Amino acid sequence: MISEKITASIQKNYSYLVFSMVVLGLITGLIAPKPVQVLKPYMLPLISVMVWAMCVTIRFKELLLVTRKVKQIICGLLLNFAFLPALCFLLAAAFLSHEPIWAVGFILMGTVPCAGMNVVWTGLLKGDVPLALILAAITMILGIVTIPGLTALLAGAYVKVSVLEMLRIIAMALAIPLILGILTRHVLDLRLGKDITRYLHIFPSISAITAMLLMFSMLAMNVALIPPNPSSILSLIVMPAILFPLAFGGAYLISARIMRLPLKEINAIVYSSGMKHLPLAMGIAFASFGQMAALPIAVSAALQTLNASMFYRVFQKLASTQVPS
Repeated sequence: MISEKITASIQKNYSYLVFSMVVLGLITGLIAPKPVQVLKPYMLPLISVMVWAMCVTIRFKELLLVTRKVKQIICGLLLNFAFLPALCFLLAAAFLSHEPIWAVGFILMGTVPCAGMNVVWTGLLKGDVPLALILAAITMILGIVTIPGLTALLAGAYVKVSVLEMLRIIAMALAIPLILGILTRHVLDLRLGKDITRYLHIFPSISAITAMLLMFSMLAMNVALIPPNPSSILSLIVMPAILFPLAFGGAYLISARIMRLPLKEINAIVYSSGMKHLPLAMGIAFASFGQMAALPIAVSAALQTLNASMFYRVFQKLASTQVPS
């Protein structure tokens, strides 16, 4: 099927596509900063479509895996909702105290669920895909509460955070699309039965395409707002350049050295914690705190993908050095 070929192409070239969207967004924003502002009203609808399409792949039956791998699930959740937010908070305090609204956006980036691409990267490494799926599902569900709660706790020193307003935005951008996605999957299961596998690959592609459109739009709308001084530009690049190696490396050390998990499970946990759902973070930052809050997240998108590619090669080497049991 043509759609299967498109899906495979997107997954294979996702890192290049994301980087291309970032570059295209920067160029467009510099050339035509005013015309691109017409994209503003489409941000929340795009986020809703992205989340809905991703959640069509979730089934409640899969949540039963929680009872089989409790230790691994807890490890993944602590990395997602404790380790990563703490890292973002510390880096924001170190580099962005002079730009409070950027600091808020960067901290928010650490509070969102893991990205759906965690499953793709785990699959490419022949890792524990069911574990990656369940971590994606649980972090998405818990994100309804953890995003406003952690943002208020960690970013409250920079700006006033209205938890109720964030909950309203998250209800529109995350909770409602999540419920609709799961209901869509249930209806498709009833109508198509086993034939559903022929169509499921379409939904991750829809989610990936809308995510790339969000990255392009956020950068195009915001790049002209960057102060034209080297220190501001440097801080936007340095922070994610430090964050993602620490996130991936820290997750690896915790799951491998402390938890002593097998490499397949380590792959799933590292990509399910280090790969944050940045398009979702951009949308929530944009809707809750304004355009400028989304800027550091949009800049981080390209570096997150590059880091994921780098660690992919590291894990390949680790797998090749393991002695078969």
